[in-house]
Amino acid sequence: MLKLYGQAKSRASRSLWMLEEIGIAYQHVPVRPYTESRAADYLRISPNGHIPSLDDNGFILWESLAINLYLAEKYAPNPLWPAQVEDHARAYQWSLWAANEAEPRVVSIARELAKNSPDHTAITTGLEQLASAFAVLETQLGGHAYLLGNDFTVADLNLAATLREPGETGVAGIGTIDLMPFPNISRWLDQCENRPANHRVTALP
Repeated sequence: MLKLYGQAKSRASRSLWMLEEIGIAYQHVPVRPYTESRAADYLRISPNGHIPSLDDNGFILWESLAINLYLAEKYAPNPLWPAQVEDHARAYQWSLWAANEAEPRVVSIARELAKNSPDHTAITTGLEQLASAFAVLETQLGGHAYLLGNDFTVADLNLAATLREPGETGVAGIGTIDLMPFPNISRWLDQCENRPANHRVTALP
């Protein structure tokens, strides 16, 4: 049976969400980061010692967004994998945008806000950089319900999950940041997070 390694309150939630969306049978192995993920047995699966990792009948894959793109395509047809090649490319585009433009800034701001004595200059700079990136996303969502059009796809899941759960140990994500200036992002994120598959994952310990 397909196995997904990584505790739910971590980046593994991204791939658990995908598995719940496409509805295939899987085993969840809740490996904890920094402790169990450094054990010799797990390092044979994920040599970087990070979570999540996927074992699909002997095919091993790590990196949450790559896992999700693989699952969407491998187990197509399913609603999360678009039909057109051009939309496949856009799914890759927005997944890489999540990793390169959104995640580093959200993590940096959230970690600074969590400190007893946060550096407010660093927070202000981070928010300005994030606002610039979010302006791109806000425009994209202005005429569409979702990133690629009217349907929720792996592109939406990867980006929404990255914004919500950017850290390996569940560091606070987009919930620490005011989205009032970005009504399209706020609306879109609510739609994504209110999906039943996501609720099943967030209920996990």
